[in-house]
Amino acid sequence: MSPDQQFDAQNLARAEAILLAHEVAREYFQGELYDRQNNRLRGMTIERQAGDLLDLDEKTVGRLFMIPDGSTVWALKVGENSDAPAGLDVQSTNPFLAEDETNSVIAFRDEAGPAMWLDALYIRRLMLANNAPERMATVSFGLMAITAYRLGFQRISLFAAGRGPLEPNDPDTYIGYDVWPKFGFDTPVIPAELNRFPMPELDSACTVQDVVAAAPEWWSMHGTGRRMQFDLTAGGRSWSVLLNYLYEALQEQQP
Repeated sequence: MSPDQQFDAQNLARAEAILLAHEVAREYFQGELYDRQNNRLRGMTIERQAGDLLDLDEKTVGRLFMIPDGSTVWALKVGENSDAPAGLDVQSTNPFLAEDETNSVIAFRDEAGPAMWLDALYIRRLMLANNAPERMATVSFGLMAITAYRLGFQRISLFAAGRGPLEPNDPDTYIGYDVWPKFGFDTPVIPAELNRFPMPELDSACTVQDVVAAAPEWWSMHGTGRRMQFDLTAGGRSWSVLLNYLYEALQEQQP
């Protein structure tokens, strides 16, 4: 996918400026990563869909794979299994992750149709500690999406864990099903699940984003975990949701 320069200039550049002005980006996404021998990482090379190589500098690695400064980083080639695709699994550890957790994002080639492939990312693990800096997830994903778009990736997918109703006082509650749609992730819903707790507003809902737009309280209360994706296509619904969320959540940081 070739980036749309007009879309970038009119939309992503402004959002990027807001993100980079935020304290989280200024403190933790300037490009200071280490390998497992405690040497500076300097960069990484990944293979694209046509066998081309993409060389990433240290800062780009951090932003593309949501890795804050000071992290230890390594990469493994992994085969497909029940919960993740085959590809290059970029893993990292840092003090902002929950205890015994490892951050994991896989760069892979996804099938888009007969003999058609695209470059994609899969967020396999991201479990932040309760004391992680405020807006760490918001800033890191915003930078990831913009970086991925500019590098020609076409989608980001994950499994959004958890189910409603939310239990905000339970530290072990999975909240991905509720959080990731706020960042623009989407996937189909079926009438049977909506009919468990029917609302007239949801009669024409076909996707999670439809549900959230029509009755956000319904999704928080009754939504369930599932695989979702962020479509990186310029001007798409995923971008509209994410950009609006960034402007609202980080508006006080606008230059």
